[in-house]
Amino acid sequence: MTAAGEWGLRHPRTVTEEHWAAEQEVIGPGLQAVMLWSKLCVERADGATLTDVDGNRVIDFQGAGGVNSIGHAEPRFVAAMGAQLAVSTAGAFGSPARLEMTRVLKDFLPPELDTVQLYSGGTEAVEAALRLAKSVTGKHEFLSFWGGFHGKTMGSLALTAGARAGLGPLPPGYFSAPYANCYRCPFKLKAPECGFACVEHARDVIKENSTGAMAAIVVEPVQGRSGNVVPPPGYLGALASVAEEFDALLIADEMMTGFGRTGAAFAYQHEDVTPDVLTVGKGMGGGYPVTGVIAAASTMAAAPFSDPSASSSSFGAFPMACRAVAATTDILTSDKLVEHTADLGERLLAELRGLVTDAPLVGDVRGLGLAIGIELVTDKETKAPAPKPLVRDVYLALLRAGVLVMLGGNSLRLYPPLNADPEQTMTAVEIIRQTLTRFPDVP
Repeated sequence: MTAAGEWGLRHPRTVTEEHWAAEQEVIGPGLQAVMLWSKLCVERADGATLTDVDGNRVIDFQGAGGVNSIGHAEPRFVAAMGAQLAVSTAGAFGSPARLEMTRVLKDFLPPELDTVQLYSGGTEAVEAALRLAKSVTGKHEFLSFWGGFHGKTMGSLALTAGARAGLGPLPPGYFSAPYANCYRCPFKLKAPECGFACVEHARDVIKENSTGAMAAIVVEPVQGRSGNVVPPPGYLGALASVAEEFDALLIADEMMTGFGRTGAAFAYQHEDVTPDVLTVGKGMGGGYPVTGVIAAASTMAAAPFSDPSASSSSFGAFPMACRAVAATTDILTSDKLVEHTADLGERLLAELRGLVTDAPLVGDVRGLGLAIGIELVTDKETKAPAPKPLVRDVYLALLRAGVLVMLGGNSLRLYPPLNADPEQTMTAVEIIRQTLTRFPDVP
């Protein structure tokens, strides 16, 4: 195991301060809080290691919110993208890169969901999935869940309960219900004895609010923004039965969880259920901005979604995007990273669960594969959420000690690369453990 003392902000951040100040003369406001708090300026990155402009080294468990699936500067990915850059970069015509992508995806995609349409951002793909659901069903209402995140454009924002303040009015026909967050069950019940009371409530929300035009239920198999909340077994299947009851589609937003992140190719595969539509992104491009909508060919054929130009995207099928997907998926497959993720994720969770007992601020540790959540509370009995200033202090303490994490509300979110080195991963775990058990008595 590499020594924990090799990591962290060990050098003065003089260059960082000058660099950051120069950038902010032009960059507009509204950057992610973790960026503003850390002021991290990365000079180079390799695998799960970031080196800033002052020579400080930190272990990257933020992974750009799950984007860094195959590690920074993976040599085969760099070679593939460099070669493509020298040949063809722009235009959504047929290309060798797109042909190679389709060949790789044929083996990776589940047989029941065999077609993909590419986009350039997560919210764009979610909006496309909503249009697809409208095209298939001829209806226009949607149900989503508390604590979820689906994007910041009109339809995706309407799906994102809890993030709409000051941005109304929103489009009509969007409803929300509690997610199966068993640590914070709004019904004060325990699974499985509860009989999925949250699903029954969702059914009632539709009955009481819908005009009979429910097009789709949109759900994350693991909720990222809320701290990688994993629902109990059977939850997706129960939601699928509700969707079927109202003749609606089930859309699994796997922007965060798809392409191996949870120890399965897609997170829904942990259950005995198949959604009608998937939205995917983040880890599918290894760092290149590419997302997608995946569905059966018969579903994609619905008009007007299937009409010429109706579901296209300016940058969606550019050769660089296609090459990124092909290279990333090929590496995931050839290196058996889905299996590696499942094994390492189990070990990571087992090592971290003791924090619930040992760390004063840790109320819950959960996750699936290499999507881990550590929820911070100020009272373990009442589960009072840690306030934002305290979460900020913990985040910065971890950064100083040498581990960069993502945040979500009052939770720390861990997203190591799927090919993370086990030894380096355990070093990061030790840094996290030492920091959280000693907080606030840390340097």
